Amino acid sequence: MLPDAVSGQQRWKFHAHSTIIGGVTPTACGVLFFGDMGGNFYALNSENGRKLWEHDLGGAASGGVITYDTGNGQKVAVSGGMTSKIWPTPKTTARIYVLAAE
Repeated sequence: MLPDAVSGQQRWKFHAHSTIIGGVTPTACGVLFFGDMGGNFYALNSENGRKLWEHDLGGAASGGVITYDTGNGQKVAVSGGMTSKIWPTPKTTARIYVLAAE
């Protein structure tokens, strides 16, 4: 759910495939990035909550997301493959994913 910063009213709601425990990263261009415990990584339009794309990380997203400009285009980095005794996550090798628009 994304509340309006001024009114506090709900603007939109998004149903992820699995629990979200990592950070949500908003960008100045109106895109939100976040991952879930099922290994799904999402990009949403922050204005209306519409899913722009989804990427399978192969394991639970763990931690925050960073986005940066390399001078040759925007990149987004996220870690995936977290395992935990507390959360029912599959055992897998942790990885750092760096994604870029083609």
